[in-house]
Amino acid sequence: MTGDSGWRVGTIAAGWFLLLFVGAYLITPASVLTLVMADLGVTEATAAALVSMPQVTATVIGVPVGIYLDRVRTRAVIPAAAVILFLGSVGDWIAASGGDVTLLVGSRLVAGLGMFVLWVVSINVAASTFPPARRATATSVIISGYPAGYALGQLGAPLLAGSVTWPGVFPVFGGAVLLLSVVLYVVVGRVSRFQTSTKPISRAGFERVVRNRDVWMVVVITTLGYSLYMVFNSWMPTYITRRFGISLAESGAFVALFPAVGILARPTGGLVSDTVLGQRRRPVFAASFGGATVLAVAMFYSATIGLLVAMLVVAGVFIQLQIGLLYQSVQEFVDPSAAVTAVSLASVAGWLGSFLAPVVAGELVARAGSYTPLFGFAVVLGVVGVVTVWLMTESGGLTPAA
Repeated sequence: MTGDSGWRVGTIAAGWFLLLFVGAYLITPASVLTLVMADLGVTEATAAALVSMPQVTATVIGVPVGIYLDRVRTRAVIPAAAVILFLGSVGDWIAASGGDVTLLVGSRLVAGLGMFVLWVVSINVAASTFPPARRATATSVIISGYPAGYALGQLGAPLLAGSVTWPGVFPVFGGAVLLLSVVLYVVVGRVSRFQTSTKPISRAGFERVVRNRDVWMVVVITTLGYSLYMVFNSWMPTYITRRFGISLAESGAFVALFPAVGILARPTGGLVSDTVLGQRRRPVFAASFGGATVLAVAMFYSATIGLLVAMLVVAGVFIQLQIGLLYQSVQEFVDPSAAVTAVSLASVAGWLGSFLAPVVAGELVARAGSYTPLFGFAVVLGVVGVVTVWLMTESGGLTPAA
């Protein structure tokens, strides 16, 4: 096993860059929103909805696909999933160039299948190529490529659009995903695997996952964590604009720091859990929700924009400490043959929370006529998260050392 260390690092690097370009592809419509609206003749809401189409697919098909992936060799599906995403990106290019909004929606939905498979397989690869003592760190590192991809898309898509037009940006990022999938496929084949199942998940195995209270506790905190993340991510630009009278572009630049700190915060959560806490997960979850709750209250009372933005950045660190660790924790409650199914359940829960929380927050703000409920909702999510973590079982000690 010791001779595999270089290939393990290569596996994490390849997976990180793969998710980097997956994230860049997904966020592209938001990065060139004004061009999308002008060329397609659609409203801002319709153009923004294009960003979420792949996640819609992931939410609908996530669990069945997870079950399927537990019945096959996950390494083999890496390039196949990348081909699906690439074909979707080419469809985006054709549809956007021709002004066909319906086809564009359809191609984004197709790409969502490839996106979901690459997401869960990357997490599974990270978990199975490292021993238990480093598994949470590896998982947290590899998924930090995703927020980095958002940053790449936001910065790179407008620049690429000047050279290849905005529809051409889709296959550029999709092609990069395809290339990196081949690299990941090769390096994974050179690594000895830990805790892999030799048999596919059975119906009884799936039923055990569904009946597992601990799995559902992780599903709940994943939903709460992503909900808290998206409440701030979606509504803070508008809140800062209304509160301090600056432009939406300026407030958006400030709020962009909130997800960006996840590039460091997500790996930190896994590293602290593995090395400082002896593979315990619950303290990180509790600190994540507790810190975010306190900061939500403090932000509500912030009188200056500088103080508010500073606390928003720190809140971004706290909230994202647990993202990455969640996907490792849920695997520790199930048999290796059901690992991808468990990750799929948590992933669907996270995306569902991401969809619903901004809608609920918007409705609360609309009914109250002020932004006070926005912070109240964040506090409720944080408190419920702390209580849920207190009630859940510690998963870290369940995995025997390799």
